[in-house]
Amino acid sequence: MLLLAGGLLSLPVSATADEVAVDHGEYQRSILPMRQRVQVMEDWWKRKEQVVLPQIMREQSVDMWIVRNDEADKYYNNEGPVYTSLLPANYEGMTTPSQYASPGSQQVPRFMLFHDNGSNVDYIEPSSYKHISEMVADLEPSRIAIGEHNNAAMLEALGEKFSMRTVDSWTLGVRWLETMVPEQVTAYRDVQGVANELIAEGFSNAAIIPGVTTTDDLNWWFRQRMLDLDIEYENHPSIRVQRRPAYIDKFPDDAAEFVNGRVGNGSNVTIQRGDIISIDSDVFMLGMVTDSHQHVYVLDAGEQDIPDELQSALETVNEVQDQYAKEFVIGRTGREIVASSDDIKRPARVVESELAFHPPPMFLRRYLLGGYMFSHKTYVAGMTSGPGYYPTSIVSNDHKLYANTLYAFEPHTWVAVRGWGDHGVELGMGQIVVVDDAGLQYLNRSQKSKWHVVR
Repeated sequence: MLLLAGGLLSLPVSATADEVAVDHGEYQRSILPMRQRVQVMEDWWKRKEQVVLPQIMREQSVDMWIVRNDEADKYYNNEGPVYTSLLPANYEGMTTPSQYASPGSQQVPRFMLFHDNGSNVDYIEPSSYKHISEMVADLEPSRIAIGEHNNAAMLEALGEKFSMRTVDSWTLGVRWLETMVPEQVTAYRDVQGVANELIAEGFSNAAIIPGVTTTDDLNWWFRQRMLDLDIEYENHPSIRVQRRPAYIDKFPDDAAEFVNGRVGNGSNVTIQRGDIISIDSDVFMLGMVTDSHQHVYVLDAGEQDIPDELQSALETVNEVQDQYAKEFVIGRTGREIVASSDDIKRPARVVESELAFHPPPMFLRRYLLGGYMFSHKTYVAGMTSGPGYYPTSIVSNDHKLYANTLYAFEPHTWVAVRGWGDHGVELGMGQIVVVDDAGLQYLNRSQKSKWHVVR
């Protein structure tokens, strides 16, 4: 992440949004210390409270939003991402105690109330259900968003008159979490740049020795490299191998691991010349998580460069990906985007292709004043191509596509390549994209036309 005078972040001058140079590690050399990362994140959340919160409340025709600390029953200690992200905190992510807590207590608010007074959104901390009753009667909201889980006490406090004006706060919560301010989108380019550099380094002779390096070796290489760079991570990288059918029997020690020319996640095989290696890996920085699917070809004996058919396959895959990108029309649901993508005309060499997307996982660094971590898990919030994830997610394929939202965009395409069997070569290209008023835009797109190569 680059801190420049007059702005938070910037791409290197030599880089473009579509094809990123990764030779010099500019992004990795610019990673902020942890303390500064948390401060940047808190600045963003304060900006979101000023700009995004009024916007989405008016968008959803809600003039009051009441948040309880016990409406996210599926989360550890009820620390749901909506509740956690709305808690008052200082510039280093330390949550400030409730104004009703006893002196010295770290107790955080039980209730948070946000009221749109027409010019801005006021934050009020109610002390009790009785206090909520009094404030609601005084403020006379026309539409109140509340959580639907276990809300009998809230409805009783609101009374018959105002209970009739309530709506489920699910959509409002999703809109709050998924809507980005421009500074976050700019930073995501740099976070994706770090991920691209890391993968380019690992997908080279710096980390892979054909005939020696195993997929477990490479997996742990990435894990160690992230530790060395002070990059946070949650999931172990997924390393998979595709091998020509004729080559599977050539290396009998690993032959049993291959099904349809591929190994499953968790298999440990030796990387050989002529293999295609794929990675699905995340980088965690600044509350943002990448979701990168990239591929490297290990040159076969006698080869000096990527075979023409494999180069053509990569170009075909990116052509299909660009077709899918056009289906991201604001206002469509996830279900509608997937349905419309089924009608896309694929190039003749495509054996199979499917569209997959989901919001990128995100996280908050929030702590009690005593230093105990308050929030500690990633969350996923927004529109998805599938039915959803459970339990630390609030996603739906019935949710609509909005501007200023981010997605892990990961179409999977199988292309017929001579010598690679009936299923062809599968290249799932995955990266983070942003949706703005003009549609889907790539953020630091990787492998638009180039393979990673091990020589």
